Amino acid sequence: MGVVLLKNLFAYGQPTGAGIITNSTHAQLARKTGCCEKGLNGSWVTTTSLSSAESQASNDRHTTTTPDLTNIPPKVSWFRRTWTALTGFRPTPRMISDAIIGLADGMTVPFALTAGLSSLGSTRIVQLGGVAELVAGMISMGVGGALGAKAESDGFKAKLADTLKLVLESSAEATDLVHETLKPHGFDLGQRNIISDQLRQSSDKMVDFLIRFHYQEKEPDSSRPWSCGLTIGLGYAVGGLIPLIPYFCVGKHEVFLALYISIGVMCVTLFLFGYFKTVLLAEQDCDKGTWKAVKGGLWMMALGGASAAVAVGVVHGIQMAGPPVDH
Repeated sequence: MGVVLLKNLFAYGQPTGAGIITNSTHAQLARKTGCCEKGLNGSWVTTTSLSSAESQASNDRHTTTTPDLTNIPPKVSWFRRTWTALTGFRPTPRMISDAIIGLADGMTVPFALTAGLSSLGSTRIVQLGGVAELVAGMISMGVGGALGAKAESDGFKAKLADTLKLVLESSAEATDLVHETLKPHGFDLGQRNIISDQLRQSSDKMVDFLIRFHYQEKEPDSSRPWSCGLTIGLGYAVGGLIPLIPYFCVGKHEVFLALYISIGVMCVTLFLFGYFKTVLLAEQDCDKGTWKAVKGGLWMMALGGASAAVAVGVVHGIQMAGPPVDH
């Protein structure tokens, strides 16, 4: 019972169910901890000091098997299946998150700025202000994302060094952390002692266990800082360019025509962005998931519209309160 919980921790990151280990995927646990071995019947069982009769009696008392979760095919959205089939590329959740951050900011901040500057009545002002904000925002968002990812990587390295120092200099304290990690998941004292004894035989195993399950840290990819900065920066540039395009397609004093076109384009773009963002992250196809995607699109459209309305109101209020602007 205790071993299957530890197996689930290593395989899935959380304990799921209880019972003897019966499928081949549990070999990962044997390699990680060395506290279980393959029996004559092909199943993985704990290695303890109990006699064979006692071990058989223990197995007879725990005959509930653990479902083989690895054989259950994941249900994914039609958009994710189509994207993978057409491109052969499946973005990681981190990459999707970075792209969403860049696109969301790019489609709301420049849109709100250009809408606000439109109240001044000159497309030239909107063009210059919009491009300046777009370039500055792209650089600042990209640099901010890269620095944030670098800080995350540095934090993990520091935690890893501190954990290794703890394991090498204070084995008893490291063992206490193992017990503290396993106890809430149903491991009794004997099982915790078996596992901690096996982990103490290798400092690498002990450090890996504590990092993954006690501190719940995951090592960032070495390319994470530059990929994060590039993804966020490009996402911001693409998102921010959309509301600017209409202002380059009209005359100097047709700013309000460009504003109306920009509003229409951005309403559609924001809705599609919110819709496909939700669909891309959805786990399965269902009517409820479709409605959730529609609500995601409506929410993004409302957020961008509210930002633009506030910007227009603020700029118009300042213009009314001060001297007229010379175009």
